[in-house]
Amino acid sequence: MKTLKIILLLLLITGLITCRKEDDNDNLKTYPEENPLALYLEKSGFNQKTTPFIDSVTYELGYKFKAKVKGKINAVTFKIPDNAANVRVTIWDVSTKGILRTFYIPVTTANTEVRSAIDPMTVNPDTEYLITYSGNVYYFRQKTDGTNTVYPIDAGNITITGYHWRNGTAQIFPEQMAAYYYTGDLSIVFQQAE
Repeated sequence: MKTLKIILLLLLITGLITCRKEDDNDNLKTYPEENPLALYLEKSGFNQKTTPFIDSVTYELGYKFKAKVKGKINAVTFKIPDNAANVRVTIWDVSTKGILRTFYIPVTTANTEVRSAIDPMTVNPDTEYLITYSGNVYYFRQKTDGTNTVYPIDAGNITITGYHWRNGTAQIFPEQMAAYYYTGDLSIVFQQAE
């Protein structure tokens, strides 16, 4: 009888340890990646009319965003209406106008979206970011009636808070803003961390 009690006690302890390990594994959830661009274009109405521009003036252009949750940027996506090489991409801290990350997209093919992996970059909900690229090729997107969109625009766990641009090739924070169009297409691949 004493042996039976010891065996039952060992089985109970083993069961509790197994349950605890399963609970620990549940806390290690992996979240799916998100690209906010399609929802941004849809909700803003900027998917209604698209005009390709090739060999235009060179701009630094992109969208401003905040994350609703802590996460990371694993990659960027990029699509333009012409071939290009070594396209400079910059991620900025909006409050300081400082550069957080610069990298280059090695090659693009006209009208084909490319995904370019980056060293994961932590994104915090209390920081506003801007992602831009430097180029003279882009899609000019707007509503059919040409009216302004209203920011902020929720796109999953990312909130798009505006569109910025500036003329020139210098890597300077783009101060100009517009609400009646968006040019690109450059976007982040975001993954929630917790």
